[in-house]
Order: sequence, then C-alpha cells, then structure tokens
Amino acid sequence: TVVIAPSSAMKTALQTYGVTSPVHVIPTGIRMADFADCDGAAFRARHGIAPGRPVMAYVGRVAFEKNIDFLLRVTEAVRRTLPDVLFLIAGEGPARAKLERAAAARGLTQQVRFVGYLERQTELPACYCAADAFVFASKTETQGLVLLEAMALGVPVVALAEMGTRDVLKEGAGCRIAPDEVDGFAATVLPLLADRDAARALGAAGRPYAAGWSEGRMADSVI
Repeated sequence: TVVIAPSSAMKTALQTYGVTSPVHVIPTGIRMADFADCDGAAFRARHGIAPGRPVMAYVGRVAFEKNIDFLLRVTEAVRRTLPDVLFLIAGEGPARAKLERAAAARGLTQQVRFVGYLERQTELPACYCAADAFVFASKTETQGLVLLEAMALGVPVVALAEMGTRDVLKEGAGCRIAPDEVDGFAATVLPLLADRDAARALGAAGRPYAAGWSEGRMADSVI
C-alpha cells in the first residue's frame, strides 16, 4: 500500500500523524484546456473597470484561513502609491461579511470589489485575465491549484510560499515570492501593477511552467 500526497508539506504532515506506508508526492494536475483562453478586457467592461486601472485578483473560497484580510492590508499599502488600485475577490465563503466590513473600516470601498461565484468555463478565466497580478496569501494550502490556473492563463502571481504552495512557486517562473509582511508584499506586487510589460513578461513565463503540472503529466506519474 502506498499513499499519494499533493505536496511535500502534506507528506510531512501525514508522516507526523503516524502514516507508515510509503508516501509519494504527486500533485493534483490541472486541465490545461480549461485555462487556455480568456477575455480580461471584456470582463473589465462588464464590471465597469477602466482598461488602464491596476488590478489585483484573488480567486478561491472566501474563508478565514485564506488570509484575505492580509491582502486587504496589502491593498491599503499599494493604494499609497497607486490610489486607483482595485482588488477583485472572486468566490464566496464564511469570511465575506467580515471582510466587507474590514474593507469599509479601512476606507477601501472603492479599492475592493467582491464579485462572488463565477461561471467556470468563461467568466472565471476572464476574471483571472482582467488582473495585472494574481495575489495569494494562504498559509494552509495542501497545494494551491489557483496559482497554477493563473499561470496557465499567463497572469503573473505574487504569493507567500507557505505549506503546499512552497512546492508550486518557483521565483521567476510566472511568479514572485513575497515576504510574509504587508509592506514587503506590497513592494513585490507594485512593479507588476505599475509596468504592464513587466507583468506580461512574467506571466508569459508561467504558461510553460504550469504545463508541467497538467493532469496528463500527473497521471503519467501515478502510472
């Protein structure tokens, strides 16, 4: 009997729990065809977001363990340099109401927008591509598939390398690894929001990297 774990962090956790069977790290693959195309400009138009406005996006469950409040504070820091920055939050979850209140308390109602659940075939990829950078600060991920989804679409990622995401993130391969500190994270994402050519170049490097995590590649590893 063997056990398959999606990341080295989960392998360590299982062994800590007392699992003695051999544990093989084989990540969950992504279906590349689902993230081959998108229309970020159309998404912006539908949601009244100006073409030139700098946008950060988060996609995922809006839960407390996702550390989204940290990203609100990052938005607050980025606003000092880019007053018109917009932070898009796509998804639903138990933390939404509290995060909405936190955004209002920080005076971020014009800089933060919750767009809820999105249809997966077209609207979700379009949301990714409407962003200049995908931001992620969760410290509890088993793997972090949304990072690879963003990369597959050519959207640069700025994230913390914690737990499962540590295996996914490789500096320069479609991402910048940010420090676990608000101003440092803001300083990491700011150059991508201010320079779209730099953002596109980093995003382009993510496409072939994400392809290495395709479901076909992972299935071959299982076999």
